[in-house]
Amino acid sequence: MPARFEVELLERCLCGAEILTCRFSRPAEYAFRAGQWFRLFLHTPDDEIAETFSHCSAPFDDEIVMTTRLSGSVFKNVLDGLEVGDRVEISASGGRLSLPEGAQRLCFLAGGVGITPVRSLLRAATHEGRAFDDAVLIYGNRDESCAPFAEEFKAMQSAGVRLVLCYERPSDDWTGERGFITAETVRRHLEPVEGCGFLIAGPPVMVEAMERVLDELGVPGEARTVEHFGAALRPAG
Repeated sequence: MPARFEVELLERCLCGAEILTCRFSRPAEYAFRAGQWFRLFLHTPDDEIAETFSHCSAPFDDEIVMTTRLSGSVFKNVLDGLEVGDRVEISASGGRLSLPEGAQRLCFLAGGVGITPVRSLLRAATHEGRAFDDAVLIYGNRDESCAPFAEEFKAMQSAGVRLVLCYERPSDDWTGERGFITAETVRRHLEPVEGCGFLIAGPPVMVEAMERVLDELGVPGEARTVEHFGAALRPAG
C-alpha cells in the first residue's frame, strides 16, 4: 500500500468567495519536489474519497499548502467544512513537473488555481538563488477580487520574474490585460517568442485553449511543459 501521512490543518483562508487555501502541518518524513502533487483523503458520510492537488508550497517550507476552487462537490464541501486542528491524511508525493534545466527564458501561462505548481516551482527556484534572464508569468483570473499569490510573484522581480495579470471581467478602472489569454497577449509581453520555454498549468479546458495559443505562436512541442488539472493530474488507479 502506498505511504500515507497524517497532517493537521493549521490555517484556512478564502480568496474571494470560491478559492480556498489550506495550510497543513508537514511530517518530518514527508518529502517532495517543487511542482509535484499529492492526494488528500477525506471521509464523507458514505465513504473515504480522495482528490489530487499540486503542492503550492516549496520543499524548503515547513508546511504543506494547497489552493483549490470550491466547486460544490461532495469532496469540496467536506474540505470546506474542515476546522483548524482537524487531522486528515495525504499520500506520498508524485509527478514529474519541473522547470526546464538551465532555461533562462520562460513563459508561464496559468489560470485560476492552476497557479499552484507555478508558485511551488518559482518559490523554490528563487529560494535557491536562481535568476532568469526573463520569466514572464501571464496569469488569468476572473476579476481583481482574487488573484492568489500575485503580490508574492511581484516580489520576485529581482530574480527576473515578470507578472502580467489578465482578468476576464475586470472593473472599468483596470488598465491591464482584459479577457482571455490569447496569442496576441503573449506577443505583447514576450519578444521574441522563439527560443523561449513555455509552461502551461490549469484545468483541462484552459490547458487546451493555451495549447491552441502556442500552436498559433508556432511553439514546438519540445518547448512546452504542460500540467493538466482534473482527471489528467491524478495517478493511474
